[in-house]
Amino acid sequence: MNEGLYDIEVLANRCRSDQSREHVTEAIRCYKAGAYRATIVTAWIAIVFDLLDKIRELSLSGDAAAKLLEGKYAGYIAQINNQSQDGIKGALEFERKILETCRDTLQFFDSQQFVDLERLREDRHRCAHPSFQDLGVPYYPSAEQARLHIRNAVIHVLAMPPVQGKSALAKLKILIASDYFPLDVKSAEVHLRGSSLGNGTDALFKSIIDSLIFGFVTLNDPLHHKPQVYAALNALIEMRPTVVAERLKKNLNSVVVSAPDKDFTSAAALIAWVKGALEVLDAPAKDKIKRYVMVGPTVALLSQLESFYFMPSLTSVVVDRIDSLSIDELAVGVTSNLRYAAKWRAIDLLGLARSWSAVNDIFDKLILPLFGYLTVEEIKLIIRMPSETGADLISAHSYALFIENVRKHSLLKKEELNEMLTKHHASYLVVV
Repeated sequence: MNEGLYDIEVLANRCRSDQSREHVTEAIRCYKAGAYRATIVTAWIAIVFDLLDKIRELSLSGDAAAKLLEGKYAGYIAQINNQSQDGIKGALEFERKILETCRDTLQFFDSQQFVDLERLREDRHRCAHPSFQDLGVPYYPSAEQARLHIRNAVIHVLAMPPVQGKSALAKLKILIASDYFPLDVKSAEVHLRGSSLGNGTDALFKSIIDSLIFGFVTLNDPLHHKPQVYAALNALIEMRPTVVAERLKKNLNSVVVSAPDKDFTSAAALIAWVKGALEVLDAPAKDKIKRYVMVGPTVALLSQLESFYFMPSLTSVVVDRIDSLSIDELAVGVTSNLRYAAKWRAIDLLGLARSWSAVNDIFDKLILPLFGYLTVEEIKLIIRMPSETGADLISAHSYALFIENVRKHSLLKKEELNEMLTKHHASYLVVV
């Protein structure tokens, strides 16, 4: 996660809990007073308390690993309360290893975050233990050092929800796999920002992208062929563009190149519906997608052609494929989402129709369903067809319905429409 230079006062407001906010506020007061050793010690105290709270919170939510850790720590506290030295030793050891425990068992941190927090722990020891230094030479941390440790404590721990690893990933998969997860990008983004991804690490973003892409193409995975995956991936692009783009490039190339023919429709669907997916593909993967558009199974391809049509490097290939489709095949596409890519083929087919039954068939299956996508010039072209192409539109029932729609939506002025109908052998449709 890229973070700017924070106003140190603002950092305290990012803490999730009141207790953490109090500790950070105390560290900030020490910082402002020039007590940098106290600043670092207090920042470490804030981290330990916050991690213990996160373990308890996860334990209450049913996380098995967190329950074991909480039970272990509670046992040490009980021993301390009974004046047992074993409890003190155990609690000190628990604190000494708390960063490793939360990294390895609960996956709270990625590797870089752990390095930052480990430095804070080491500096805390240097500040709090005179025996770590040469005699008569106390440790003097700089103001910049102290400020950085406050920043890292808040950004890496205190501002984060108590799920960042496997538990967070599992919950995100359940969220997105739900039939009730929104299919539009803006709503999907709202949902994801309200989840652990709202303050998520780059590592968590990468992990959920991996799960979404490979889950989508894996049979029996809860995310297999789920349309919610498109919405989630496109929302993630809006939330963390650079991180997501890099991960998409790696995973989409892998999926497209390695997918067997029988499963390639799934890989192609990701390229069709994920924003900018085609652009991140390397040449071999792009060539495979292009070949799929040319010869792939028609039924599966019909729902993807519209999206591929608006990708400049595939437009001409899509047009050629659509030109090879029959009226019935094209009609199936139109009932799903084939629109702009289909209308010129539909108009061409109408221009070639030489019987009322063929004209009615094309109007009913293609032209009328696509009516809302026709331009005024395309409508005029259809009206001119009896004169210019010899299409047998005159007296066809569905042609009358088409003209009725033109008139109903006022797409042409009454006088202009009547003039065109008269000129092109359809005066019987003129309305005075």
